[in-house]
Amino acid sequence: AVGTMSSAATLAVALRCARKSKVLREDMVDFGVPLFANIHLCGSVLTEVFFCMIVSKVLYGTLPDIQTLVLFCVLLAIFAIGAPGGTVMASLGLITGVLGFGDDGTALMLAIFALQDSFGTACNVTGDGALTLFLTGYAEKHGIEKQSISVEL
Repeated sequence: AVGTMSSAATLAVALRCARKSKVLREDMVDFGVPLFANIHLCGSVLTEVFFCMIVSKVLYGTLPDIQTLVLFCVLLAIFAIGAPGGTVMASLGLITGVLGFGDDGTALMLAIFALQDSFGTACNVTGDGALTLFLTGYAEKHGIEKQSISVEL
């Protein structure tokens, strides 16, 4: 994940590694990891919100007010779905429209995000495995039988 800087590009490796786990059910891995790779982007979203606050403070001298920040977070969560590896690009309209960043703020956001994106990807991939562990626990607790899903890489 640190090398690719893309949750989507890391999917094959994440699946292979998760299948080696003795704790995770294979059917839950085959279902959960690809699903979460597209909808669970905690690393990307958390770092983007954090960097938006920093850039706002550094360039504009103030943090966005709480209502604006909540609106930005909700919209970012929606925009990030299905945008693994491209969260910051998907959110440029939000950064300029909701937060009111100009060209300087937008350029700084892109530069900072590109420099640290590999760590957000690592957080995303690790979180995908953790959520798959929750799925496995839920399935076992409720007696859901193993399904035969065949996914070849």
